[in-house]
Formats: sequence, structure tokens, C-alpha cells
Amino acid sequence: MKRGSHNAPSAYVIKPVFKALRVLKCLGDAGRELPLVEICRLVGLPKPTVYKYLQTLKAAGFVLYDPECECYWLGPNAWSLGRTVDPSLRVREVARPIMQQLRDRFGETINLGVLHGDEVVYLEMAVSRQALRLQATIGAHDPAYSTSLGRAMIAFLPRERWAKHIPRRLQPRAPRTITSFEVLHAELIATRKRGYAIEREENEPGALCIGAPIFDQDGEVVAAISLSAPAARISPADEGEVAEAVMRAARDISGRLGYTPQ
Repeated sequence: MKRGSHNAPSAYVIKPVFKALRVLKCLGDAGRELPLVEICRLVGLPKPTVYKYLQTLKAAGFVLYDPECECYWLGPNAWSLGRTVDPSLRVREVARPIMQQLRDRFGETINLGVLHGDEVVYLEMAVSRQALRLQATIGAHDPAYSTSLGRAMIAFLPRERWAKHIPRRLQPRAPRTITSFEVLHAELIATRKRGYAIEREENEPGALCIGAPIFDQDGEVVAAISLSAPAARISPADEGEVAEAVMRAARDISGRLGYTPQ
């Protein structure tokens, strides 16, 4: 074998470790949970062998197992190795398949955003396939105070950090934009209590958005996910079901980033 080649193990490579890392890489490349049978097919190794590697990686914290779907996924120690990678890239990779599932369930656009000063930046979207839909642009900015994405993130920060993400003046952007600091603070407290943010015609006329925070393995808010739709398509009676699904998606993403609720 030529020096520096990565196509085959050299005499100094421990083959079981090499194969176990192939299994770990397979999970990372898939970007989603995988059952044992599919992992075996992708790496081309026997089922008993792959199972042993997965159990070893699981014991070391590099792999997680979900008994409900009998699937495996990257664990917190695997994400720790990627700390030097841009965190936003990691969140996007983890969130994308979950966002698509949520979009397919409700037929509405799903957004992923991060805080940048007093604004929200849209990182990723799973766009509704309906003719009438809400759709921002990846990389676009909106005020954090008038969006469910922004309020979902601000609400779960320490109170002393709220001011950093709220401008000195709350400009009206739509018919129901909150323009009172007292009302906004009360809404942030309510958001933290119920676990999700909701805004109806506050950032855009005729729009409704429901958002929930995403946490990293250190328990820090790193992003938020939201469902946005024409307000007429989601009645007050439907809001609870949508909110629970959005929070579940946010919890799934957080868990895959290594977050463990206290």
C-alpha cells in the first residue's frame, strides 16, 4: 500500500477499530437514525460484528439507541469531536430530516434559525408544497422580538441576557406586533413556562408561527425551529397539537446534539 493511502488498512492499523469507525462514519453520513440491518448493508459487514461494534460505541457514548424504532444514532461524545466545526453546520445537518418529517406531517413550512444580535437568521427550511405558503429565504434576517423563532430562543436565555437581543425600540411590523417592553417581557416569561413561542400576525400580516428552542450538549440555546403557515389554516383548536409536535421536534434535535434535560 502506498504511504498516506486511506483506501485500505496498513499493517499498523487495528482492523476492529478501523471497522468500528466505519460504522460510526456510516451513522454520521446518513444524517438520520438507522436500524441495524441498514447499517450492516451500508458498511458491508455481518450483523453480529456490527452489533458488537455498536454496543461498544454505545457504551463509550459515541452512539445512542432508540428502542422505540430500534435504531441507532450519533451520541454526545461523537458530537464532542466536532466542536471545532461550525456549530450552525452541525445543527443544520441534524435538524434537516426532522424538519422534513414535520413539514410532511402538517404540510406547512418549517424554519430553523439562530440569534444574531437582536435578529434571527434563517439557516434552513423545509418548504411547504402547498400553493399558498409562507416562505422566508435562507440567510434572511427578521427581528427576534416579533418572531416565534427569536422569542423561543430569547425566553430560554438568562434574564440578564435578554436586552442584548431586544432593540431599544419595538417597531410595528404587522397588525399585532408587540410594541410594549412590558408586554414583550410577559410574553417571554409565558413562552418559557409553556415551552414554545407563538406569534400570530406579529411579523407578517396573515401569518402564524409556532417555535421551540434547541439546546446543545452544554444546555445552551443554539437555535430554534418553527412551523409557519397562513393563520387561517391553523385554528386556535389546532395550535396545541402543532405546538406539541414542534416541541417534540426541537427535543429530538437537541437530543441528537447531545443535550440531556436536567
